[in-house]
This record gives sequence, structure tokens and C-alpha cells, in this order.
Amino acid sequence: MSTIEEIAKIAGVSASTVSRALARNKKISEHTIQRIEKIANELHYTPNLSARALTGKGTKLIGLIVPEITSNHYVQIVNRVESELYAKGYALIIGTTDFNADKGLRNLEVFIGRAVDGIIFAGDNLDEVNAAAVRDIIKTPIVFLGSAGDNTGHECVAVDDAHGISLLIRHLIELGHKSFGFIGEKLSKPVRLPPFQKALAEWGLEYNENFIKTDGTERFEEGGYLRMKELLAEGEMPTAVFATYDNIAIGAMKALHEAGLKVPEDVSIIGFDNIKESEYLIPALTTVFPPITEMADRAVDMLIEKIEKKDTDKTARKYTAAKTILYPELVIRQSTSVPRQ
Repeated sequence: MSTIEEIAKIAGVSASTVSRALARNKKISEHTIQRIEKIANELHYTPNLSARALTGKGTKLIGLIVPEITSNHYVQIVNRVESELYAKGYALIIGTTDFNADKGLRNLEVFIGRAVDGIIFAGDNLDEVNAAAVRDIIKTPIVFLGSAGDNTGHECVAVDDAHGISLLIRHLIELGHKSFGFIGEKLSKPVRLPPFQKALAEWGLEYNENFIKTDGTERFEEGGYLRMKELLAEGEMPTAVFATYDNIAIGAMKALHEAGLKVPEDVSIIGFDNIKESEYLIPALTTVFPPITEMADRAVDMLIEKIEKKDTDKTARKYTAAKTILYPELVIRQSTSVPRQ
């Protein structure tokens, strides 16, 4: 591993000059900074983050906590956050909660112990984080993605799922649908079933319990496949089915195909998340598109602003708790059409 002293020897400057240049000290010329950064990159120099933390210079390290890295939704968040942080000179470490509150709190404690400069916590489960515990342990700048940050006293960026579900119900109604099914699983049910029920009620449409299949624990394509099998077993079918996320919709479409039913001629299918595979399905999937890029960008910008405020004002330990709401769009493709007469 290379050292500051080795970089200084090659650059013909003092070790202290290298240290200030790598910190992009304004007293060092941009020409010198770029030359030293080039040498450091060629030597694969890695700064001693522990030493930086002890000197109060920060670690340039951000912790990101997500429920999982299995779903495409959270993979997109991880990729975007890492990309934005890298562009701003920060590195990223990742922890997962597995939708478990205790594990989430443990990750927070681990990240704080590693002297991260800030934390982004992503999650939509209101029970995922014990708000009181978070208020007690968090002194590090933090921004929440999703509703997990409610009542914690910290800033939050969330997507209005209800708006997206309202858009999809309106789209199906305009096509002429009057009977609606809902398939999902235990994790997505509490987030997306209530706004589904509300949207139907607002349009004066029947909510049929027989068309609601969410009791299984299987997730992703398997969950969608099994829940659609259960719906098919009812005998009577709705003309349109909302799958709580796109992977569920993919499994549901397979079950319909095996049953000899066509999408969208016999049953319209609509998903949520707009994963990259959705437009390549046959037929391509109509889905709700949450603004993941904007959500991640907002969270990173908010966090960096907090970090910089903390660096310039050592007495600043409390920040205004604001919730930024972003609105999804509906992407209309070929999996929805007018119902068969």
C-alpha cells in the first residue's frame, strides 16, 4: 500500500502538501492538486480513514442501509446513490435490514462506530425503524428514503405510492374495467393494499375480497405465480389485476399463460416499479414508474448539505425535519387493454 510520503517524493513536494492537496485545500493550486491526485491514482493510494476521523477531517465515507439487495428497486437505489456519492468524492458502504428493525438499528450503530460522515436509510415499512431509538442514537447526519423516517425528527424523501395507484386505477377505468384483482405478499400488502382500496372507493367500485390474494410469504415471480393460481381457482376472474410490484406481475403472467388465458385480451395486468425487464416482456408490462433517480439524488444532496453544515458549524446538531414527497408516473404498455366483452 502506497503512502503520502511516497506520493510526496514522486511529486517533489512535502508530505503536508500532499495531504492538503488530497483534501483539496483551497490554499493549494488546482494544478498541484490535479498532479498529486494523478500520482495517487497511479499508486492506488487509499487514505487512512480512521486517521482522518481522529483528526476531525471526516472519513468521506457514507453508510447506506436498505431492506435488501435482491429486488431491482433497491438495486437501482444502491447504484444511483453510489454513483452520485462517487462524483462528490465519497465512498459507500452498504448494510441490509432484511426488513428487521433490530438489524436496522444494529447497522446504524455499526456505521456510527466506523465514523461515517453520514447515513442514508431506505425503507417503506413504518415498523422497520423504532423512531424513539433512532432519535436516541443518531447524532450523525442522516436522511431517510421512504416512510421509515416518519417521526424520527430527520429529513425524509418518499414516493407517493397512493398517487401511482390512483393513476393505474384511473387508466383501467378509462379502458372500461369494472372488476379489479390485487395480488402481492405480506411485505408489500400493508403499503399498497390500503391505497388500492381507497382508489376503488373513490370511484365507487366494488372491492371483492375473493379477488385479493396476499396471504402467502413467497416473493417475486414465485409469489406472483402462486397468488395468480389462487385467483384462478376462484372460478370467476376480474378483468384487471394489480400486482404490487413488477416481479409479482411477471409470475402472474406465467400462471395466466399456463391457464390458457391471454394478457391483455382476457386479463389486463399492471405492475409497480418499472424494472428494466418490464418493457421486454411479451406483452410489455404497464407499470407505475417511481422517480428513483430523483429520490436518490435528493437524498444525497440533502445529506451532503447536512455534512457540510456540520463541518462549518460545530454546534449544529439538529436539522429541520422535512419530508419531500415525489410523485410517480404511469408507463402504459401492452399488458392493459379494453376488457373482453
